[in-house]
Amino acid sequence: MATIHHILLIAVTLAILTAGCMQPAEEHGPAPVGSETDITIPVPPISVPSRDGINLAYELELHPKGTQGFVPERVEVIDSATGRVIYAPEEPLLASLYHPASDPLPSAAELQNGTGKVPVPRVSLWFRIDPGAVPDRLIHRITLNMSESGQPPVILTGGEVAVRKDLTPVVVGSPMRGPGWLALETTAPDTHHFSAQITMGGVTRVPQKYAQDWIYVDPATGKAASGNATLAKNYCGYGREILSVANGMVMDMHDGLPDHEMIYSPQGVTFETAAGNYVIVDIGDDKYACYAHMVNGSVRVANGDTVTEGQVLGLMGNSGNSDIPHLHFQVVEGTPSFLGAEGYPHVYRAFDVIGEVNQTRGNEISMEPGFTIDRLWSEFDTLVRFYPEHVPQQECLPENWVILDLP
Repeated sequence: MATIHHILLIAVTLAILTAGCMQPAEEHGPAPVGSETDITIPVPPISVPSRDGINLAYELELHPKGTQGFVPERVEVIDSATGRVIYAPEEPLLASLYHPASDPLPSAAELQNGTGKVPVPRVSLWFRIDPGAVPDRLIHRITLNMSESGQPPVILTGGEVAVRKDLTPVVVGSPMRGPGWLALETTAPDTHHFSAQITMGGVTRVPQKYAQDWIYVDPATGKAASGNATLAKNYCGYGREILSVANGMVMDMHDGLPDHEMIYSPQGVTFETAAGNYVIVDIGDDKYACYAHMVNGSVRVANGDTVTEGQVLGLMGNSGNSDIPHLHFQVVEGTPSFLGAEGYPHVYRAFDVIGEVNQTRGNEISMEPGFTIDRLWSEFDTLVRFYPEHVPQQECLPENWVILDLP
């Protein structure tokens, strides 16, 4: 499973909840570079609004033409029209955004059948900009550390790309209803959703680029679980209804995988079982809504069924590559597949922000003697702060770590 580079341990514990987070664990050597290295952008960015600005998310691919080793030590995103640097991730964030080519490189079978190994060096970039200041075109300047080969740093400029202002996110309804829904692993540069680079059919994609993990907390108390927090069935979200976010047709589904009774206990997860019990719905315009980790036996639709927005698809569970009961939700384009399609941005039609999680306090708890993961969830209410007034939002992504009331 993927390891996310969060500073906070609480973020680390929550970062491995999603479907398909399988990254290679092997060590990577420096990528080769010669006198030239091409910079390309496989999928240009689309403007995606959230409360704190416009989100731009995409990947740089580095195509070296030589054999000397490099590690990127600085990446600058530049407004092509003005020459102004609009984003430059600092260390140690940049280190977590860099995906060096795997050593050894993935085999032909892995590239075809599915792998988290990276065949070409990549850098993941997610940043925000003011709504009125989104450039038409971006260009990139990358400083490569060449100390591995005893050479001075190399500065590359390239990777010019147009921001796809002709495209907009898919507007969807609510995948659940009511207050108490905590949004995780979204609108941040170093989430495990965004960092998961999956190659399948010979193409490297980011299927979970715009995904969210949804966990339910009691809207009155902020508790995530009652009783023994090591048991999945004791989580407040276990068994809650998952709803279709749009009208459409069921393209794929699976039921029959067992729920993990204990939290943090998935074993033997494969690309085929990562989503657990799931549903994928064609929502039109070559876009597909994907729902993962449902309760065994709870899926209420079959392939070919027509569904309407708000219809119950199944119940929130802990199947597949899941550590506590939650819904993993994403939209993909082109192919109805969790891991074999590129993630496409979606925004929610309407929701109210009703609270947030205190990440500073979570970090303090994680550093205390005797800390255990079940203690985190048993005491989760101590991290939750509900707002005195709801904050309505429309057609945007929720920010990371906020709690919503979904219509």
